[in-house]
Amino acid sequence: MKKILTVLLCAVLMMGFTACTQQAAEPSSAAPAEEADVQVQDDAIYGQVTAISGDEAAIALGTMTGGMGGGTPPDMENGEMPSGEAPEMPGGEAPSGDAENGEAPPDMENGEMPSGEAPEMPGGEAPSGNAENGEAPPDMGEGGPGGMGGFTADENGTEITVDLTTVTITKQDGASETEASPADLTEGTIVKMEGSGEGASFVPTALEIVNTGGAGGPGGDMSGSETGSIELTGILTVDGTSEASDGEEITSSSADENTVLVKNGGSLALKNGTLGKTGDTSSADESNFYALNAIFAVTGGSTAEISDTALTSSAEGSNAIFATGEGSTVTVDNVTIHTAGNSSRGLDATYGGTVNATNIDITTEGAHCAPIATDRGEGTITVDTGTVFAAGDGSPCIYSTGDITVKNLTGTATGSQAAVVEGKNSITMTDTDLTGAGENGIMLYQSTSGDAAEGTAHFDAADSKITTTSNGPMIYVTNTQAEAVFENTELVFTSGVLANVAGNETNNWGTPGSNGGQFTLTGINQIFEGDVTCDEISTFALSLTQGSTFAGAVNTGNTAQEVAISLDADSTWTLTGDSYVTVLTNADETCANIVSGGYNLYYDADAAGNEWIGGQTISLAGGGSLMPA
Repeated sequence: MKKILTVLLCAVLMMGFTACTQQAAEPSSAAPAEEADVQVQDDAIYGQVTAISGDEAAIALGTMTGGMGGGTPPDMENGEMPSGEAPEMPGGEAPSGDAENGEAPPDMENGEMPSGEAPEMPGGEAPSGNAENGEAPPDMGEGGPGGMGGFTADENGTEITVDLTTVTITKQDGASETEASPADLTEGTIVKMEGSGEGASFVPTALEIVNTGGAGGPGGDMSGSETGSIELTGILTVDGTSEASDGEEITSSSADENTVLVKNGGSLALKNGTLGKTGDTSSADESNFYALNAIFAVTGGSTAEISDTALTSSAEGSNAIFATGEGSTVTVDNVTIHTAGNSSRGLDATYGGTVNATNIDITTEGAHCAPIATDRGEGTITVDTGTVFAAGDGSPCIYSTGDITVKNLTGTATGSQAAVVEGKNSITMTDTDLTGAGENGIMLYQSTSGDAAEGTAHFDAADSKITTTSNGPMIYVTNTQAEAVFENTELVFTSGVLANVAGNETNNWGTPGSNGGQFTLTGINQIFEGDVTCDEISTFALSLTQGSTFAGAVNTGNTAQEVAISLDADSTWTLTGDSYVTVLTNADETCANIVSGGYNLYYDADAAGNEWIGGQTISLAGGGSLMPA
């Protein structure tokens, strides 16, 4: 934006400020709250579209607060984001730049994000740049990665109505700014505005779309450029050639420098090595998305094998093994990784990169450092056999903004969720044992970071064990569609809440009032215990199959938008409280497989799918009844 908003700047100068900075100093007590909260940033004012009607858009004014970054959002409880980077979200894998990317947003329970990165989604790592990508935003697991970051509406709820026929609308297309139209604006779109006036009287003349609410995730466009703005360099650089390294000790001590870099279709086989890294990154986003400052980076359609090697880093923004770009693939075997700085994950993949690993031992100490993570542009990681440990906030064991598959893995996260999925991405685990300490055990969410495409989050676990040491729900779902399948998997938690499906109003994930969760949970020869809570803008569906059992109450407050429960003839449900469902499907129409424990199960007699009940009241074992609500 070319010009400074004269009126607002004059007001600032009259208040005695000596400079206008990206983060405004604390306003004097004489300044109206509205002027203090709606700040000039980048010579402009930011807003988020809350509604569109014809040629008019309602836009809430506020400020940008860094990116959610794809990592686990910071530890989040009830959707609130802890201080730090945005959602171990939060969620993350929202937070500055990353949530931290590849990490879950900050730990979140009930959609609230703790202070920290976004985001541990609690998702919600909003985390900085990445939530942290591959990590949840502060304890969000890793929330969304970088991007413009989270938008915070001013505390007075200042909103303006804009006639879209009177403003110029532009958007970024790669490195260029191009013309856009009102059709490019949707609910949730973040805009940077030029104009005149202040507060509720501000009249924009130009809107630049910063983050969109469509594909690419609410609040962001995950497409972006597949290469960063800082050229990568390395101590050992393989540029378009095929090389081998055996028994070398290689260390980088310079900022923004890779220890090993393979680029432009090159190929490297490295074994028996010792790789080290000091020297911090100058850009968290470049490190989270494009492998700047990583120890071992593979880019530009290159391939590499690394085996029997130790990688250590004390630098900030120094991911250990990183594949970025379509066709870029790293094969990993028998490596140990130890990183101490923030935004320094173990295995990381972005923009279609692939990491295939066996026999790994990864320890990360910093915030937004999920040991196994993907970030912006999606990536694929497979792990067979290994141990991971994460000590930092917003650093879940696994943070996915791509596709991650693990088996025979043992993992512990002491500052975030066990696992976080942001957006239309997945985690699949078999014969795996994960322990987390975030505000929830598993977070499935969509941040506004733009690091994850909008769609259905998938989480599958078979023959595994997942533990959370916190008092939050085992599973938290917000601002996304999500599906989880558990088969013969032990879930260990003390809260008594198996799942909480709910919207949130504190972390800018979606539009409050329409940002609930839609969660489908399937059990295959599975034991489920604990209650399920669901708010009025959320839905929950449970399918019990192949001898699964569920002991718990569902929707006891009758608040959910919709609840559907399905049992096959071999599965059972034992009520631990009165429960309300919209639709009940039961292969055993006598309902002998529902044990009431003296409680009642209420259903909607008018709902399609309940015709088989015929509006009857059916006595259940244990003294309760199935009856119309």
